[in-house]
Amino acid sequence: MTENDIQKKWLETDSGKICYFINNSFAGRPFIIFLHGLSANHTTWISTANLLKKYRLNFIIPDLRGHGYSDKTKNPKLYKLSVFTDDVKKILEKETISESIFLGYSFGGQIALDYSTKYPNTVKALVLIGANHASPLIYGWLKPLNRVTYLLIRMIAWLFLWQKMKNYHYFEQGKSSGYWKSTFKGFSTMPISVNLWMLSEIANLDLRKEICNISCPTLIIKSDADQFISQAEMNDLKKNIKKSKLISLSGTSHFLATIFESKIAKIIDDFLVEEKII
Repeated sequence: MTENDIQKKWLETDSGKICYFINNSFAGRPFIIFLHGLSANHTTWISTANLLKKYRLNFIIPDLRGHGYSDKTKNPKLYKLSVFTDDVKKILEKETISESIFLGYSFGGQIALDYSTKYPNTVKALVLIGANHASPLIYGWLKPLNRVTYLLIRMIAWLFLWQKMKNYHYFEQGKSSGYWKSTFKGFSTMPISVNLWMLSEIANLDLRKEICNISCPTLIIKSDADQFISQAEMNDLKKNIKKSKLISLSGTSHFLATIFESKIAKIIDDFLVEEKII
């Protein structure tokens, strides 16, 4: 599946245009909402969507605000988790989709979690890949510095407000490997201040109480080598989401969605079939 097989559309909001890609080829079949991570774009999911097409699943893949083709206005109020969730809600309302499967990777997983806690009756199934539900610092010995880290990142973000580029580099996330290489590429795809404001949202993240509202079947996928997610956090996530299943992959990294597409797609296949979602 290539971009030629899907339709590129736009959501007009009061705070900028959001680009998304949609395939609505299969009448009456479920929709999967794919949500990418920080500094990535919709290309994160092209291979996975292609691997899942045998089930005749429709899908929507947004370029999240600040990413890809979407608006990159430098305003910290536009990069709150609640704003991303609201963008997704408006896309689904525009497309008159009342119920869907959510698949979120890293920051996209945080949006999927937030959406599922706010609108639990509209989510048929939830798949989280390398996604935190609380700041990584909360589960480590640096917990006392969590608030300080949040404020420090936001202060640094303001120092980069001067940055302006005519065109931002657009890259295929699946072709980038390694944390630091991907991070530096990410800084060329969006304003640095926007990247930092989103990082501060991760430092400020805490959905530990809200996740108890999630009622749909949930698949949690993590890597044993993920430097951002502890086993303790994943155990809490599984414990507090009633219908959840946790799968740990050995010897891999945080970049599960873009390096291990076939393995991830097979795991998702099995889960959706097992839960009789597809």
